[in-house]
Amino acid sequence: MTLHWIKQDIAECTRRGIVYFTSELEMMSGLPCKMYRINEDYGSMSDHMHDYFQIWYVRRGEFDHTMGGRKYSVVQGDIVVVPPYCIHRVEMLPGRELEVIGCEFTPGFINEQLASPEEGSRLFDQAFIEAFVAPEHEIPPKISLSGSSDLAAQELLNEMLGEYSRRSPCFEMLLKANLLKLMMIVNREHDAASAHARPAGGQYHEQMLGAIQFIHQHYDQPLRLEELCSMTMMSRTNFCRHFKEITGRTFSQYVASYRIRMAMKLLTEPELTVTEVCYKVGFNELPYFCRIFKKYTGTTPAYYKKNSDRSSR
Repeated sequence: MTLHWIKQDIAECTRRGIVYFTSELEMMSGLPCKMYRINEDYGSMSDHMHDYFQIWYVRRGEFDHTMGGRKYSVVQGDIVVVPPYCIHRVEMLPGRELEVIGCEFTPGFINEQLASPEEGSRLFDQAFIEAFVAPEHEIPPKISLSGSSDLAAQELLNEMLGEYSRRSPCFEMLLKANLLKLMMIVNREHDAASAHARPAGGQYHEQMLGAIQFIHQHYDQPLRLEELCSMTMMSRTNFCRHFKEITGRTFSQYVASYRIRMAMKLLTEPELTVTEVCYKVGFNELPYFCRIFKKYTGTTPAYYKKNSDRSSR
């Protein structure tokens, strides 16, 4: 597949009131990459596009994002990759906290040949962005990171943000190396989600969505498989089979993973201790919580909390 995208008619977009941002004006001269951090004061943005890639990682909070005519809620742990010339909009939610780490770069920053590849050529670095160089309706609206992937993405972006601010010697090389690592993580998560994707409209689709929503609303309380089976009026065998088809995980794995994700959010709150977070997300024993947290994230809750407090200063 040759790297390509269809440029929108800039004149027509301007006539329709769509704002157009260019790397020439938005980025430093000689450095086709930009890092920044934004919060809820950033404000909403109407329909716009740009001639560069844009990555937004939600460290905390949420916002609404519209791309390809579809509106999505983007929450903590989600990452959005917007390709060049893709019309999209951002809507901030009044009264909601938000912290986003942003990265913008031109294709040439990954590999100069990507700026104007030869017809029929196949470049190694192209693989990092292929999933997002597609018709708008095929572009992943967001990638949900969890566990060790989420932690690794945060560490990469925090390091990139620091290097970009300090401008240390050879910081451009570190930005490029970390960006490639980040896109590798994003692509792995995208491939995993695609492998577990299930065609909509199946016989048990609504029951499973209801069960997942119930888990999200009651994760801080005891959750029993029998309760979900009764709620969906399904046998234990059928429920477990279809739940795994849709989520890619068993019931217990999904509940544990979601609780850990909520714990990661609460651990960034300075006033909460690790023990308090443990019980707030539905775990009854601190040692068990610490063991499961490390299994999913690769680190302990105490270490995660300590480093989250440091990175938020």
